Order: sequence, then structure tokens, then C-alpha cells
Amino acid sequence: MKITKYYIDNAVYKAEDENGNVIWLTVDYWNNKFDLSSQNKILENFAKTLLNKKHRVNLVDKVIQ
Repeated sequence: MKITKYYIDNAVYKAEDENGNVIWLTVDYWNNKFDLSSQNKILENFAKTLLNKKHRVNLVDKVIQ
């Protein structure tokens, strides 16, 4: 069987600031959305970058070699 499509659907990332506060970033790559457990402009910009790169992108060439 040959895999022809491979997408990232949802992912959860854990970030910590210098004070040890945890911020959860949940990314819904398929629907082009993200959510932060606490407001953080740096992580918001990072999430937008992730979505620009991976929103409904077929990654099969990077996974199957």
C-alpha cells in the first residue's frame, strides 16, 4: 500500500515564559484556526506562521521516503 496524502490535522504545543507560566497553543491546521490558553502576541504570530506553512499542505513527500 502506498501513502499518497499526509496532512497535519491538530496539534498542541506547550510554551513556558521566563516566570514558569505555561501557555498552551492549540492549532487546527485543517480548519486554519488556533487558540491560546493565555494571550501572548509572540505565540499568536508564531501560530499564524505555522498555519501559513502547513494549512492543508500534503506532507507525504516529507514523511514517506
